[in-house]
Amino acid sequence: MAMFEELACFVLAIILVTMIVNRFTQRTHLPPGPFPLPIIGNAHKLAADSRHVDLMAMEKQYGHVFRLYLGSQLVVVVSGANAVKEVLITKSAEFAGRPSLYTGEVFTKGKAIALADYSPEWRLHRKITVSALKMYINEVLKQGTVINDEFDLLVKRVQSRNGKPHDITIEIRLAVMNVICALTFGSRYEFDDPDFVRFLEMINGVAKMLASGSVVDVFPWLRFFPFKSIQTLKKSCEERDKLVGKIYREHVEANRVQNPRDLTDLLLKAKKEAEEEDSSIKGFLTDQHLIFTLSEVFIGGMETTASALCWTLLYVIHNPNIQDKLHQELDYVIGKDRLPDLEDKRSLPFLQATIAETLRITSVAPLALPHKATVDATLQGYHIPKGTTVLVNLWSLHHDPDIWNDPNDFRPERFLDKDGNFVPPKVDHFLPFSGGRRVCLGESLARIELFLVLARLLHSFRFENPPGCDLPTLEPDVGLVLMPQPFNVCAIRRHTF
Repeated sequence: MAMFEELACFVLAIILVTMIVNRFTQRTHLPPGPFPLPIIGNAHKLAADSRHVDLMAMEKQYGHVFRLYLGSQLVVVVSGANAVKEVLITKSAEFAGRPSLYTGEVFTKGKAIALADYSPEWRLHRKITVSALKMYINEVLKQGTVINDEFDLLVKRVQSRNGKPHDITIEIRLAVMNVICALTFGSRYEFDDPDFVRFLEMINGVAKMLASGSVVDVFPWLRFFPFKSIQTLKKSCEERDKLVGKIYREHVEANRVQNPRDLTDLLLKAKKEAEEEDSSIKGFLTDQHLIFTLSEVFIGGMETTASALCWTLLYVIHNPNIQDKLHQELDYVIGKDRLPDLEDKRSLPFLQATIAETLRITSVAPLALPHKATVDATLQGYHIPKGTTVLVNLWSLHHDPDIWNDPNDFRPERFLDKDGNFVPPKVDHFLPFSGGRRVCLGESLARIELFLVLARLLHSFRFENPPGCDLPTLEPDVGLVLMPQPFNVCAIRRHTF
């Protein structure tokens, strides 16, 4: 009897191994990739904070398109200019979906834009939001008034430190938050405002959870277990709904669609106009859709912009010769008697190049947000089944030695021609805001903010490492984006006016 049981177990083991091998290795048209482990698949390959770097290293063995398994879920990792362009640009609709993740569902309930799946509802939602953003940018942002006012206050706060060491990342986050608050909600906060602290706590809680993901995203049945991280995310989202929902309801009651003051008013106006144009879509987008959209604009815009600004200052501290060139350009073009404006952008090519180089080398959203194949598709000759999750490694694209000479060196000159003019990078080589149907909605706003705040800060101050201190690390804090670790800086006043 024992012998029979052992034989049965042996046969069962052979059958099980054969099934696994057949499942994971006989799909000859799938991209290559490492053999998955039982149950977890290749989930361990994405567990580290340095996953974008680890995935880039795997390209040497498997190429620019390879597959992993998260549990039983097929995931295709994409890098290299040709493959990335195919996913984001050439076949944008075929890869425009979003995978269903439990943490994403908790965050948006399927009613936001960035994490919602590709659908007619999503297209309408995005169309209305893009319309509102365009109206606001065309009517207000070109003047730069809101941004200028807030960053003038930032300059004054930095000046009040009198060149003493301080953590400038906090000052920058406040300034960026106030710009987004002013544009989105028509309000702003002071540094010691309790609501500012609550907003930051809410953003940090959401950002860290969404960035790290959860085991529940790999094994959805685990959602019934009381994981502390999931409870924290739910609590942060409840706080967000209270804060943003209150502001949204105030805008609905104010009813300023005929004379909009901010993005919330313009979203309500764009929604009303779309419903008047096509009565069949009335009720298609609820108040919850717009509340989640405002949350997305707020959280996404703050994290990305604040991170890029802090990274730029960190790199000019590490590269004082680059800061010297920036000061020379600003003094020559702007002079000492005024602050830079948006109209000066074309006349400041080295500053434009420095911003571009920061966006490239830091790649603050290194894997972007995950895409999903909406149909059975092909990619670089491989079969990609419908429903497959697709990760685009923008870090790899921006550090590809076949595209960028010495990719780990901070060299703004790579974006200048022989006459010193700014040369915009090729679109398929440079995608800090992603691209195609899923391009970042706030790209235009972010670029305006980046230019204005850096132009004004660098025109007004020289940033130096505190005496006797080691240079701050370039290793990032990993959250929703790659953020510099907090660092102290001495801001030495250059001009007085």
